Amino acid sequence: MTRALRIIALISSTAIGVPFAQAACDVQSVTVSSGKSELMRWDVVPGEVRPVKLPNGFELGLQIEPAPEEKNRAFEKAFPDRAPAELLKIALFDLTQRQPRLITYTYGDTNSLQGYGPRGGAARAVEVGEPGILLTLKKQACPR
Repeated sequence: MTRALRIIALISSTAIGVPFAQAACDVQSVTVSSGKSELMRWDVVPGEVRPVKLPNGFELGLQIEPAPEEKNRAFEKAFPDRAPAELLKIALFDLTQRQPRLITYTYGDTNSLQGYGPRGGAARAVEVGEPGILLTLKKQACPR
């Protein structure tokens, strides 16, 4: 049964002209977890504020978008031995009020782990509570 489902998935993905292994390349995805629980996973729409209900009841908004080019250039200048940077701006918002309030923002690589909590991480965010949250950012490059 499992083998049959894999074959169907492979056939259906190639039938539309997109090889299965490449279906999600060049797409930025994010997974939000807290402790051992995965809270949400989605493909990023740059600039969109995505609401996430945290285990402590807090309504968090996450906005992920490409960092300004000058941030990428500054990173490449500071770390010349690393691969070219493709940084993201990651903003956390308090959505408990009528008007969203910026809590903090940071910059991180497209393939990285970013932690936020009362004691810090990428940035200190008391509102998210213990044990904090972890963003797993992934972007698979398309073969060239």
